[in-house]
Amino acid sequence: MASKAAFELSKAQQGTLNDMPLTFLITFDEPKRWPITHAISWVQAPNEVTIRFALTKNSHLITLLGNERTASLIFIEGGLAYSVALSHVAEFEPSVKPGLPLRFFEGHVEEVRNVSFYGATYGQPDIVKTYDVEAAEKLDREVKESLNS
Repeated sequence: MASKAAFELSKAQQGTLNDMPLTFLITFDEPKRWPITHAISWVQAPNEVTIRFALTKNSHLITLLGNERTASLIFIEGGLAYSVALSHVAEFEPSVKPGLPLRFFEGHVEEVRNVSFYGATYGQPDIVKTYDVEAAEKLDREVKESLNS
């Protein structure tokens, strides 16, 4: 089923992204000529046309984003799956640094599209931390603060 594109996030979509859900980040590896997908949760939407996210400092995605400057995110909100096309993806330096060495990126929302298949509804998947839960929650709070600084 074809969906109409929106050119900014809705308030509900912003709220969902600000809860740091499971999100898939898709970039393009030009030398190999194929997309690369990673699951991330350190995502924030400070406004309807900006999305910020954090990556571990050695992530292969950092090189790809430096070369391509575009990305897509896929996430679930309100029972539907959405794809967000980002342009002008660039690294930024947050004023608040978390305890873990990370790299921070910001992109401009170009298009938001419902990519659900007809007759489907989706639930938000649970993210289960498999290491020290308290340390993971502390790090998530620090990263969220950094993304919003």
